[in-house]
Amino acid sequence: MNRTWFLVFSFLVAIVLFFIIFAFYSCTGTTCFGVVGKPEYVNAFIKGQLVKHSFTSHDLQRERTLNLEGKDVIVYLHMQKTGGATFGRHLVHNLDVDPPCKCMKGVKKCVCLTKNNQVWLFSRHSVGWVCGLHADWTELKSCVDPWFQRIDKGGRKDRRYHYITMLRDPVKRFFSEWQHVNRGATWAGARLHCNGRDATLEEVPFCFHGEDWEGVTFSEFVNCKSNLAFNRMTRMLGNLSRVNCYNTTGLDEDLRSKTMVESAKENLLDFAFFGILEEQSKSQFLFEHTLGIRFINALEQRENTHVAKLKMTKEMVNLVIRTNQQDIELYQFAKDLFYQRVANMEKRLGYSVQEYFHLYRDHQGGLNSREEESDLEDDSGMGHGGGGDEKKLPHYPGESGASQSNHSQ
Repeated sequence: MNRTWFLVFSFLVAIVLFFIIFAFYSCTGTTCFGVVGKPEYVNAFIKGQLVKHSFTSHDLQRERTLNLEGKDVIVYLHMQKTGGATFGRHLVHNLDVDPPCKCMKGVKKCVCLTKNNQVWLFSRHSVGWVCGLHADWTELKSCVDPWFQRIDKGGRKDRRYHYITMLRDPVKRFFSEWQHVNRGATWAGARLHCNGRDATLEEVPFCFHGEDWEGVTFSEFVNCKSNLAFNRMTRMLGNLSRVNCYNTTGLDEDLRSKTMVESAKENLLDFAFFGILEEQSKSQFLFEHTLGIRFINALEQRENTHVAKLKMTKEMVNLVIRTNQQDIELYQFAKDLFYQRVANMEKRLGYSVQEYFHLYRDHQGGLNSREEESDLEDDSGMGHGGGGDEKKLPHYPGESGASQSNHSQ
């Protein structure tokens, strides 16, 4: 009898040890031992695979005919290091709209008005950082309509806002942000506005002392717990009001993370369009067929980025994966949705993305390299707001011209 119990006990111990050893090796760089996230998303991401989702026809078929002379307004949510600056410039320099945006050399803001003298594009490159530096979904939702109510006095009512954005591989995006901060960017002027107030320094302490964090090492960057680079896309696309904004006291970390990821997914489903930085042609294909507006010149895939030149060790990559699992889950969701939308569009149109550009659309070259390179280092947001650029341009109709102060984190 004792021998039987001993064998049973030994068998159970062996099973437990097996799973411990298995978890140790399979969890390297994934979601285990207290790190929030879903293993299936991270494991698939590491293998270069996608987690498949079941989307409705409503999720996949999002075509809408925009009437920019009417009530429709495009709102561009620009997340750091997602190719957003380049895409934002395409919106003001490269869209086939009448009348086109009026841009002045050396001025970062263009005037994008309809024939009725009404703003049709809400973005950094058209109206500036009206809702704060790199305003997120939470900030835009509470700011965009009140701003239009002020400038559209006696004009449009019941405006329809069509949100668009760009996403990027979360690991490359994180490394890109580290490199950008290393070169002197801070985004310290971000308001982080939520539920009627800005985040306090107690809620989001600065990671550095002095004017910037230039020269920051990778170790220093990832060891700052209040670093907003972690899971940035999830935070900027989710509804922060659901998790008491930046006040993390009294809320379970797992629940907070899960709530933000699910909220970001819901909001992304509701966006009129989102593109993927790594898929420029497919992004253009979806944009043009979803919104019914063409780009004059084709978008180009740029491979010669700062991250492409960066020497990343396996340990560095694993650490970024382990600390950005919300963004990895969101990106896996977004990428699957993106590819399914492309496939659905190709099936209904009867031609592929490649055929569209080579057979059905007049193919033209992208923006010249000088124009694209001129703003690559300007993604820091430095020098924006009530600076000299805004003094060179006329104010929009109904705008008082009063500058909006930036608040620290």
